[in-house]
Amino acid sequence: MTQSQPNRFMPAPLDEYAVKITYGLAYLGGLLVLPQFFAYLANIRWNGLQIPLGLAAALALFLLLSYAFQPRAYRIDANALVIERRWVPAMIIPFDQISGVSLASGLADMPRFGLRFAFNPGVFGYQGPFRLDPYGQVALFATNRHRLVAIARYDASVVIISPDRPRDFIAALNEQRLVAATRQMEEREVSEVQNAV
Repeated sequence: MTQSQPNRFMPAPLDEYAVKITYGLAYLGGLLVLPQFFAYLANIRWNGLQIPLGLAAALALFLLLSYAFQPRAYRIDANALVIERRWVPAMIIPFDQISGVSLASGLADMPRFGLRFAFNPGVFGYQGPFRLDPYGQVALFATNRHRLVAIARYDASVVIISPDRPRDFIAALNEQRLVAATRQMEEREVSEVQNAV
């Protein structure tokens, strides 16, 4: 995928693990619907068949919610990083909350090792709050474990994303943070001069 704007980065494609988990859950939901389908064709009425149908509906809802929260793009605005998601409002992280940005390649073995808790460990990517050993609480908005970028924040948990080109994303984000910090300093100096006059 190519980016359409210089400060808009597409998420990396789903890694092999996420693809298998997503397809596996979708197939399982389909299999759970089959008994109800065959009972309908045979004109059999049995209330026990409602249980697999209810489980299939719950799986379908989870798949739908996971797709809705999947990152669509990572946009670097003038004063904030914006994580655009498919059907839910974007998450905005102002630059003054970001303390640092780096590659997080050490998390490539997640969720096989070190995972204590996860909201969505693989369906359409990795989204929501995670508890990782030895890193603690993190928030993932990623699609690929091999292209992870960690964004440390001052007063909140680390946010982990997966842009298609992680090194270019880090360079662009750091450059924009520097531009924003310089602009804020200049505005502060101008206001101090105006207040002194």
